[in-house]
Amino acid sequence: MRRCLLLVTLAALAACGGDDDPLHVQTAEGTLQGKNLGDGVRAFLGVPYAAPPTGANRWRPPQPVAPWSDIRDARMIGSQCPQSLGFSGPGGDEDCLFLNVWTPPSPPPQGAPVFVWIHGGAFVFGAGGDPFYDGDALAAKLGVVVVTLNYRLGALGFLAHQALDHEDPAYASSGNYGIEDQYAALQWVHRNIAAFDGDPAHVVLAGESAGGYSVCMHYAAARTADLFQTAISESGVCGAMLTPHELANASGGRIATQLGCTGMAEADTLTCLRGKSTDELLATVTVPISSQVPGGPLYDPNTPLMWPNDDGLAYTGALADALATPPAPRPLLLGTNHDEGTLFVSSIFAKPISTEPEYEAALAVRYGTANVAAIVQKYPVASFASANAALAAVTGDGLFVCPARRTARAIALTGAPVFRYTFQKALEGPLLPDAGVPHASEVAFVFGNDDFPLGMVGASGADLSATMQRYWTRFGNNGDPNGEGDPVWPSYGVRADPYQVLDAPISSAAGLESDSCDFWDKLSITL
Repeated sequence: MRRCLLLVTLAALAACGGDDDPLHVQTAEGTLQGKNLGDGVRAFLGVPYAAPPTGANRWRPPQPVAPWSDIRDARMIGSQCPQSLGFSGPGGDEDCLFLNVWTPPSPPPQGAPVFVWIHGGAFVFGAGGDPFYDGDALAAKLGVVVVTLNYRLGALGFLAHQALDHEDPAYASSGNYGIEDQYAALQWVHRNIAAFDGDPAHVVLAGESAGGYSVCMHYAAARTADLFQTAISESGVCGAMLTPHELANASGGRIATQLGCTGMAEADTLTCLRGKSTDELLATVTVPISSQVPGGPLYDPNTPLMWPNDDGLAYTGALADALATPPAPRPLLLGTNHDEGTLFVSSIFAKPISTEPEYEAALAVRYGTANVAAIVQKYPVASFASANAALAAVTGDGLFVCPARRTARAIALTGAPVFRYTFQKALEGPLLPDAGVPHASEVAFVFGNDDFPLGMVGASGADLSATMQRYWTRFGNNGDPNGEGDPVWPSYGVRADPYQVLDAPISSAAGLESDSCDFWDKLSITL
């Protein structure tokens, strides 16, 4: 402690810790009180990385946290961001910009590798504090510092509006507040993680679904070049477009009209919108299954555009183009699941389609009328158990598997190491027994937590889970998942098109859905 008192900068003081208590950690904002989880693992939960985005801060970029002088209790998960559905239940609090840190028992002198996780949930639900993202097991078994985070969701995180574009000349755009939150959390990690025995020079940014897409956005942005060194995108839809800003603004305008906040000066419109409750805002982007068109939200022209947009600031142009020429090419691990599309046409997510005309109508919404005949020829209903099953196959290949190949090719051509996978191990006790290996199945295996809502790793998946955790950790540490005792994972190359089959047993193969992906690459569509 006497040595720490000789240091004059707050950053240096943070690196020393605030006192001799290992459960007290001094960050740049103040001292935290963590808790001991046993086996040397500590947890610091509900840590604010930005000011509450409430009141005048609603629909503003995240603002700095006000420093605190007393020791702040960091022993409980913070509130999730408001949401109308979710695996951990609806609800939440607008004061939700928290992250969680788990530290390993014996970090090396230079600091442990850092695993930063961005949760999925279609940008409308989920939380870094969901119990299935608990980082205890990863920290204990693999010696990594684990960080999970919340970010604003739905209309609170992704509402764009012309009035918001004009409100702040220093931020002349709107609608990417949830992405800005993630960026602020990455800055927090860079600023503070050494105080938790983490190495800021060995950060892997990982995420699944909306989180995997977010990873690709940060990979493509110049401002994050120094904030992480490797990236993992699980089912990340990284070939999907950013919503054009004018379309995002139009969607926000419809929401303002729905809430009665139009026909007035822009400042009054914003006052009106900021006066609405979170429940009122959530209701504008939630379409009950009973009210959906057949095919559900992915195939409904009236689905509100609560998705990152081309804001003209940090993100400009097509994400696929940005990934082809990233400002800082870095090692990337990415992949998809065997049955990506089944979750999105299941009864817990969407109104199913039952006829071929409904199938064709759904395809026209997402892929354009001009492409329907070609898609139906490639994926005829007669080749599947039902029209809904045909739509599931289209969803899986068109939105996930084939865009992942395009992303792998683009990054590999920059010279950065790329490792691609397909996950094929079914969960035990699945929530959706007929869904195969659906979207998000791999999450339980990555974290090793058996309380995942879609099913369990179980005894049959324990060895695969342990191997995947080693793959993910080694990749995060040095950009290569390979290590002694585990099946060799071939580095991706465009010509050979190799990938790792994550199943029991693990194997390697080449040309994943190559015929289907050649088909999708030739279609003149923008996802």
